[in-house]
Amino acid sequence: MNHSIRESLRHLDIDDEGPLLSSAVTAVMPALQGDKKIPCNDVETIKRVLDEIDNIALKRTNEGLNEFNFSVGVCNCLFIVYMFGAHPQHLWLIYLCEGMIMLPRKFYNMWHAKPLNEALYYLDFCWIMNFTGLGVAALLVALNINDVARETFFNALLGVSCGTLMGANIALPFVACLFHDVNTMTSLFIHFMPPLVMYTFMWNSSDIKTAWPNIFHLNYLDHIQFFPTSGIFVIPGSGLDSVVGCSIHLYLLWWVPYVIFMLHSGIDLPNKVKQECPKWDTVFHSTMRGGTCIAIGKVFRGRSKQDSLKQMEDSNFDLLDFFIYMAFHMLSSVAAIYVIGYPCFRSQNFHLFMLIFLTCLTVTRGASRYTYYTTKMHSRALRKQFAAILDESKKSE
Repeated sequence: MNHSIRESLRHLDIDDEGPLLSSAVTAVMPALQGDKKIPCNDVETIKRVLDEIDNIALKRTNEGLNEFNFSVGVCNCLFIVYMFGAHPQHLWLIYLCEGMIMLPRKFYNMWHAKPLNEALYYLDFCWIMNFTGLGVAALLVALNINDVARETFFNALLGVSCGTLMGANIALPFVACLFHDVNTMTSLFIHFMPPLVMYTFMWNSSDIKTAWPNIFHLNYLDHIQFFPTSGIFVIPGSGLDSVVGCSIHLYLLWWVPYVIFMLHSGIDLPNKVKQECPKWDTVFHSTMRGGTCIAIGKVFRGRSKQDSLKQMEDSNFDLLDFFIYMAFHMLSSVAAIYVIGYPCFRSQNFHLFMLIFLTCLTVTRGASRYTYYTTKMHSRALRKQFAAILDESKKSE
């Protein structure tokens, strides 16, 4: 018993700011070294420490942190990089096949998520756009679609992929490369793979037409234009002859039904005030609880931080919060089409630079998370677990 406790304590992250852990270890280590009897109070403290460590380990294991998932994640990333460099004409097929595996797998995890069911996350824009892209690819394989529809689909998906989704890679901190975590890797997949696949269609189109002549015609690539003939701005119902026009109309085809759904019932689904037993969560509520509520309250509403924190705790957000959120979502999504999508459309070097930059960014985020797992995670969790005792210790000093 003493040997197992000794080994567990040896790996704890203990510093000068952890008086409880330091005192516990200081008190029991002499006894452990000499196999002497440990005082009962210290034994209880050690048991609580070890129980908390076990809980943390179980949580990471449930998230998929094991050798197999990590190995599969690394190998899959290397495989995609190899195919992108050596066989770009087949990358779309990898996107289609892996999407049909990863998206249902993540949906299963979201359906069984606790304490709130996260299945409605799939109604968010980035997920719907990937469903659209995968559906279009499947239709091109199965049906003979006319060139006008092909060009319209291509323009819309080009602007969304190289604009909005690429911008989301930069803006969303959870888009990271965590090889073991299916949920995180699927989020990375839906944000990073579309602009990667679009790169191959834009700059390796001849290879794709040669390899898949019956599926991809791509005879419209020479004359597609990014902006509509009437100017750079798009009026609803017009501009469908351009990348910007098709992309914005595709965005509105999601935005309007989503707003209607949220106004009808979605905004109150996880509300602890209006719902006795909340079950469903949405991306809007999750984002607001992540700190956006505080920012909106401070900048636009004149709301105190305490009030915002109370709203976050109860998932109780009003209509004005929602409209501000959706207005910002529309503004940033459309702006990304212009600011990022257009340079990618004009320059292969810029498109490639953005892909390299996003790779470095997502890998850095993943590395930061793994560093946290191996250094600070246990210490922070234990400090939180024993916060009350630590406060009493400080008061008695």
